[in-house]
Amino acid sequence: MTVRRTLSALLFVAVVLPVATAHAINPFGRSGFELTNSDVPLLTEATRPFFEDNTVPVGTVKSWSNAESGNGGTATLIDRFQHKGMPCLRIQHDIKLNKVADPFRFIIDRCRVADGSWKFL
Repeated sequence: MTVRRTLSALLFVAVVLPVATAHAINPFGRSGFELTNSDVPLLTEATRPFFEDNTVPVGTVKSWSNAESGNGGTATLIDRFQHKGMPCLRIQHDIKLNKVADPFRFIIDRCRVADGSWKFL
Protein backbone atom coordinates (compact mmCIF):
# COMPACT_ATOMS: atom_id res chain seq x y z
CA MET A 1 0.00 0.00 0.00
CA THR A 2 1.40 3.37 -0.88
CA VAL A 3 2.03 6.09 1.71
CA ARG A 4 -0.80 8.12 0.18
CA ARG A 5 -3.20 5.23 0.57
CA THR A 6 -2.02 4.54 4.11
CA LEU A 7 -2.60 8.16 5.11
CA SER A 8 -5.97 8.15 3.38
CA ALA A 9 -6.91 4.94 5.16
CA LEU A 10 -6.05 6.45 8.52
CA LEU A 11 -8.17 9.50 7.78
CA PHE A 12 -11.00 7.28 6.58
CA VAL A 13 -10.95 5.19 9.74
CA ALA A 14 -10.73 8.23 11.99
CA VAL A 15 -13.33 10.42 10.39
CA VAL A 16 -15.45 9.31 7.45
CA LEU A 17 -17.81 6.64 8.70
CA PRO A 18 -19.94 8.17 11.45
CA VAL A 19 -22.95 5.90 10.93
CA ALA A 20 -25.42 8.21 12.63
CA THR A 21 -24.35 11.30 10.71
CA ALA A 22 -27.29 12.76 8.85
CA HIS A 23 -25.16 15.24 6.94
CA ALA A 24 -21.52 14.39 6.53
CA ILE A 25 -18.59 16.69 5.92
CA ASN A 26 -15.84 15.56 3.58
CA PRO A 27 -12.71 15.13 5.74
CA PHE A 28 -10.42 14.46 2.79
CA GLY A 29 -8.17 17.24 1.67
CA ARG A 30 -5.37 14.98 0.49
CA SER A 31 -4.49 14.84 -3.15
CA GLY A 32 -5.64 11.64 -4.79
CA PHE A 33 -8.42 10.73 -2.38
CA GLU A 34 -11.16 13.28 -2.31
CA LEU A 35 -14.76 12.32 -1.81
CA THR A 36 -17.31 14.96 -2.61
CA ASN A 37 -19.76 16.18 0.01
CA SER A 38 -22.43 14.22 -1.81
CA ASP A 39 -20.34 10.98 -1.80
CA VAL A 40 -20.06 10.65 1.97
CA PRO A 41 -23.79 10.26 2.73
CA LEU A 42 -24.09 7.62 -0.03
CA LEU A 43 -21.16 5.65 1.38
CA THR A 44 -22.58 5.97 4.90
CA GLU A 45 -26.02 4.84 3.78
CA ALA A 46 -24.53 1.76 2.09
CA THR A 47 -23.14 0.56 5.43
CA ARG A 48 -26.22 1.43 7.53
CA PRO A 49 -27.86 -2.04 7.23
CA PHE A 50 -24.75 -3.68 8.70
CA PHE A 51 -25.09 -1.62 11.87
CA GLU A 52 -28.87 -1.68 12.20
CA ASP A 53 -29.69 -5.30 11.33
CA ASN A 54 -27.65 -8.06 12.96
CA THR A 55 -29.26 -10.63 10.63
CA VAL A 56 -27.45 -9.24 7.56
CA PRO A 57 -25.22 -12.17 6.52
CA VAL A 58 -21.43 -11.92 6.54
CA GLY A 59 -20.38 -11.57 2.92
CA THR A 60 -23.17 -9.13 2.06
CA VAL A 61 -22.02 -6.46 -0.39
CA LYS A 62 -23.72 -3.06 -0.63
CA SER A 63 -22.89 -0.75 -3.53
CA TRP A 64 -23.03 2.99 -3.80
CA SER A 65 -22.61 5.26 -6.78
CA ASN A 66 -22.73 8.99 -7.25
CA ALA A 67 -23.68 10.02 -10.80
CA GLU A 68 -22.79 13.62 -9.96
CA SER A 69 -19.14 12.93 -9.01
CA GLY A 70 -18.56 9.68 -10.90
CA ASN A 71 -17.31 8.11 -7.66
CA GLY A 72 -18.62 4.86 -6.23
CA GLY A 73 -17.75 1.70 -4.44
CA THR A 74 -18.81 -1.24 -2.36
CA ALA A 75 -19.00 -2.01 1.32
CA THR A 76 -18.68 -5.67 2.29
CA LEU A 77 -19.50 -7.08 5.72
CA ILE A 78 -16.54 -9.41 6.19
CA ASP A 79 -16.83 -10.38 9.86
CA ARG A 80 -18.82 -10.14 13.09
CA PHE A 81 -16.89 -10.68 16.29
CA GLN A 82 -16.70 -9.82 19.99
CA HIS A 83 -14.03 -7.58 21.49
CA LYS A 84 -13.96 -7.03 25.25
CA GLY A 85 -17.61 -8.03 25.42
CA MET A 86 -18.70 -5.65 22.66
CA PRO A 87 -20.30 -6.75 19.38
CA CYS A 88 -18.08 -5.67 16.48
CA LEU A 89 -18.14 -5.55 12.70
CA ARG A 90 -15.36 -5.63 10.14
CA ILE A 91 -16.24 -3.87 6.90
CA GLN A 92 -14.21 -3.69 3.71
CA HIS A 93 -14.66 -0.61 1.55
CA ASP A 94 -13.51 -0.63 -2.06
CA ILE A 95 -13.79 2.89 -3.42
CA LYS A 96 -13.24 3.93 -7.03
CA LEU A 97 -12.73 7.63 -7.58
CA ASN A 98 -13.55 9.02 -11.00
CA LYS A 99 -10.19 10.79 -11.38
CA VAL A 100 -7.91 8.05 -9.98
CA ALA A 101 -6.95 4.91 -11.90
CA ASP A 102 -6.59 2.49 -8.97
CA PRO A 103 -9.34 1.81 -6.43
CA PHE A 104 -8.75 2.38 -2.73
CA ARG A 105 -9.40 -0.35 -0.14
CA PHE A 106 -10.12 0.28 3.51
CA ILE A 107 -10.86 -2.35 6.16
CA ILE A 108 -12.32 -1.03 9.37
CA ASP A 109 -13.49 -2.50 12.66
CA ARG A 110 -16.26 -0.85 14.65
CA CYS A 111 -17.72 -1.96 17.97
CA ARG A 112 -20.97 -1.04 19.67
CA VAL A 113 -20.38 0.55 23.07
CA ALA A 114 -22.74 0.73 26.04
CA ASP A 115 -24.56 3.85 24.80
CA GLY A 116 -25.46 2.04 21.54
CA SER A 117 -23.11 4.02 19.30
CA TRP A 118 -20.48 2.39 17.10
CA LYS A 119 -16.87 3.29 17.80
CA PHE A 120 -13.71 2.49 15.89
CA LEU A 121 -11.66 -0.32 17.39
